[in-house]
Amino acid sequence: MPQPHLSILFQRSVLGLCLGLLPLAASAAGPEAAANSRFQQPSHVVRSGDSIQSISKAIGVPARQWEQVAIYNKLPDTRRTPPVGTTIRAPLQLLPHTPATAHVVKTIGEVQVGGQPIHAGVRLGEQASIRTNANSSAVLQLEDGSRVQLMPNSVAQIVENRHYPARDDSGKVVNWFASKLRLAQGALEAAVQKISPRAKPLEVETTTSMIGVRGTRFRVASADQYVHADRAEVLEGAVNNENTWKDTAILLQAGQGVVVDPNQGAMQAHTLLPAPALQPVQEPLTLPNGVWTFPAQPDASAYRVIVSGDAQYDTIYRSELLSGPAMDMGALGEGLWHLRVRSMDRHGLEGLDADTQLRVNAAPNLLEKASVYQGNDFRPVLRWSRVLLKKPLSGQQQADISVQVFRDAALRQPVGAAVQGRQDLLLPLLAAGTYYLQITASHAQMPAPEQQTYVLNWAGNTRQIGYHALLDYLPR
Repeated sequence: MPQPHLSILFQRSVLGLCLGLLPLAASAAGPEAAANSRFQQPSHVVRSGDSIQSISKAIGVPARQWEQVAIYNKLPDTRRTPPVGTTIRAPLQLLPHTPATAHVVKTIGEVQVGGQPIHAGVRLGEQASIRTNANSSAVLQLEDGSRVQLMPNSVAQIVENRHYPARDDSGKVVNWFASKLRLAQGALEAAVQKISPRAKPLEVETTTSMIGVRGTRFRVASADQYVHADRAEVLEGAVNNENTWKDTAILLQAGQGVVVDPNQGAMQAHTLLPAPALQPVQEPLTLPNGVWTFPAQPDASAYRVIVSGDAQYDTIYRSELLSGPAMDMGALGEGLWHLRVRSMDRHGLEGLDADTQLRVNAAPNLLEKASVYQGNDFRPVLRWSRVLLKKPLSGQQQADISVQVFRDAALRQPVGAAVQGRQDLLLPLLAAGTYYLQITASHAQMPAPEQQTYVLNWAGNTRQIGYHALLDYLPR
């Protein structure tokens, strides 16, 4: 039996919102932080006769903002012109900016902006709010090449997305990029472009935290009903996490994560659990037995399984937190699925990823345990336990079943069609013999009807109420 699901990924709970969690901020460190050194900020070397106004004009900043320029350049006196020979650099975010857009490159399921459904190809500007529903996901590509994946049941707003065009010392125009996302619900994963002129780190803000990262791969999750605190997990690069309420900081290296305790000022880096030991390809499953199990991992309190339709994990169909190492794949239906599995530790941090692939084969029968009974009026009655579609319908939707009865396997000699009974399908009156039932399952959600043919060996009117015959599937 499959283990019970705990939740879809990171649904914010009322408890998580009410805790008043401590803010968490992060900025890049290490080689990624040096990427901007390849691009020159606007600067000016102070010469004799320069004034605060002329220096501001030279670097493109209004004179009234000179004090901020002085603070940025760490000048000892903001009221005096700096000494001759001093290099003054422009704070990029004080320069005029031009708008940028985020390109929606992938959508799966129900993705909305402003309450309206969207699909791949849409471009979003500042203040756009994007929502993914259950079993849905979206991938945004920013204009610097960074990619942000919004997981199922998440809401994010593009707070800032812009360029700061400025000429460097050689006269070349450099488009410095800045972007900030607000994660109102759920979780996201990001791969930030390492080599790009960036006015500031890519920022992800939650209700209680701020994470800014330049040149790395990371995950951000807001508090939920299982982990009542924000957390960050670093997969590549290094991130400096700052608790701005308690004025504390901690450096996270790749393979580390942090959870902010609302009652503690100090933060502690925890080593993420290693990737589960999975073979790259799993043994196929054949429906209706769709339960996939994988080896348990020591120290794991739960498991995250992410299901994608592609090896790059751009199309996320499921992201589920499991209490044990087993997942029911039956709801996904037939197909080749790519699975990403990670273990959750006792702190609520999710570990390193293990990727594998699993093929789920369709059930051999469209109808499970199909049989024909002789009813009270001696008419044959078709019954079954459930319909096994190649791709299950969403929610509680049920496929419509229709039946045509034929005398021959080529389905050229019709006898008649079944009619709907109270709970089953009533077949035409049949004499003793062999018949062929063409069974069709259809629904508005299905791209095309599914059909199978079954063989019925019927004894005719036996005068025995309750007589039944099992149906044999006829392969085509």
